[in-house]
Amino acid sequence: MIKAEEIINKQFSRAFWGYDIGEVDEFLDDIVRSNERAEQELEIAQLRIKMLLEELQHYTGKQEEAKTEPETAENAETENTEAASAETAAEKNGETAAEETVDALEQQEKSEDAEEEETDMEEITIRYVKPEDAERVTMVEGTCFPPAEAASRERIEARIRAFPKNFWVAEADGCVVGFINGMACERRTIVDEMFENAGMHDDAGAWQSVMSIAVLPEYQKHGIAARLMNTLIDDAKAAGRKGCTLTCKDRLIHYYAKFGYKDEGVSASEHGGAVWYDMVLEFPAC
Repeated sequence: MIKAEEIINKQFSRAFWGYDIGEVDEFLDDIVRSNERAEQELEIAQLRIKMLLEELQHYTGKQEEAKTEPETAENAETENTEAASAETAAEKNGETAAEETVDALEQQEKSEDAEEEETDMEEITIRYVKPEDAERVTMVEGTCFPPAEAASRERIEARIRAFPKNFWVAEADGCVVGFINGMACERRTIVDEMFENAGMHDDAGAWQSVMSIAVLPEYQKHGIAARLMNTLIDDAKAAGRKGCTLTCKDRLIHYYAKFGYKDEGVSASEHGGAVWYDMVLEFPAC
């Protein structure tokens, strides 16, 4: 973002009729782009804060429910445990027996925590996007991609309108935590215009693109991205398409290769000013 000091100290060359108009226009354009990026970052940060507050309220509510459970249940469990170990406790030192009981309870709590974490991941569902998901999707996009690459809410809403059946979200506890989307088209590789113009989508397109795939950091490394990608691939096969196409940075080439994508070299895309590689998954001919 251009700082106020830079604006104040900016010097322009003098032309015959005054300042060089080209220089002034270029500087003003830089200011506009910088402010647009700042506004986008602020919007994403606000969405992220809102999401975290909602999650905090959700888990705080769960803890309050746990605290209000009848104490009699705890007392009954304690009495049963003491009765079952009465004979053993009589043969042991009281302090040792108490320590063993604490150890057993700690192991049980750890086991229950592990089962709960596994269940939470299993309860993640994959579904088609809905118009009301736009805010959450924008937040996830902005969290996972740098500002120069992240799609704005306006573009995300345009994609939802243009190809809702080529746009899937991963949902946990009623909240979107990840997504994948991409238009169908006749192009075998992606060009930058596709990111800007959702209207290029063609339901009958031979190729299924992947324009964006993202999962919130706290939900990563649980196979959610793989589930999203496999959903898109399976849908493309069922639709009779030739295959899928995407661009990625060099560090992710090996990841997409696991799904069958092949590296076809540096892409013509310069999206966000980065260097991208064309990755193509071509389905076997029937």
